[in-house]
Amino acid sequence: MKKMRGIIIFVVCAGLCVGYYFYLSNYSGEKESIPSEKAQLISKDLDSSYPTTPREVIKFYNRILLTLYSEEKLTEEEVQKLGGQVQKLMDEELLAQNPEGNYLSGLTADLNEYKEEGKRIISCTLSASRDVERKEVNGVECAYVESSYYIEGKDGSGRTGQMYILRKDGQGRWKILGYYKP
Repeated sequence: MKKMRGIIIFVVCAGLCVGYYFYLSNYSGEKESIPSEKAQLISKDLDSSYPTTPREVIKFYNRILLTLYSEEKLTEEEVQKLGGQVQKLMDEELLAQNPEGNYLSGLTADLNEYKEEGKRIISCTLSASRDVERKEVNGVECAYVESSYYIEGKDGSGRTGQMYILRKDGQGRWKILGYYKP
């Protein structure tokens, strides 16, 4: 009887060991991967989840700029998709001045120039929400959001800034109308 119980315990332990071995050999060890920032920006559906405030629009825009101007390797298709996302943030007037083909070729040329000069955007900061200025211009609500960019290059580093002018469209979405250096 004792001998039979010992054999049963041995068989059960051996079965557990073999089962554990197969579990470990088939377990990939990978958890669900988190999409990269680039993939998140490209896949964001701006038609259904558009940023609700002027500051959020520029924050999303800055995420795209940071990806475009700091990523070492972007395919032409990724640049076009990110550029397309930027165009969805633009007001109709700004879009009229930057048709898709012209905008994308200009963006590609600018990115190439940055790479040739060894430049890249390291970080972006936005003005605080309390610093966003809102005005009514010709009966349309506008907002002014300031952003600064820290750029690093072969010749050193520095900070530059942009003041973005946004205007509400017919759907109540804030769109980038223009920008200038403050």
